[in-house]
Amino acid sequence: MKQTLKLKQIYNADLFSRSRASELLSYINADANEVSIDFDGINFISRSFADELCNIIDDNKDKKFSFVGQVEEVRTMILMVQEGRRQERKRGIAHAKMYEFSNMEKLSSYLMSM
Repeated sequence: MKQTLKLKQIYNADLFSRSRASELLSYINADANEVSIDFDGINFISRSFADELCNIIDDNKDKKFSFVGQVEEVRTMILMVQEGRRQERKRGIAHAKMYEFSNMEKLSSYLMSM
């Protein structure tokens, strides 16, 4: 069974936040094996919305997802998030030096010495 989710009918706004994206799960029919997500009328999605949308797709491998009706800005955000998820995450500081202070006086003394 194929299902189409028209986001403009569900949200009626630009799409911000992970929680908004996770709401989509309640609209996906359990019997659907193909889900088309229609972005017609949606002009913006946040990076967090796009990332959570990718999580939903990754967690529902039994379904085939497709996107339709995307404006260039929406398409670009989804592609950027998908590409970022393929790359290994790199942290700026791999091994931060840890300090431990037994009381506020010692912490204060350390901070004042910097």
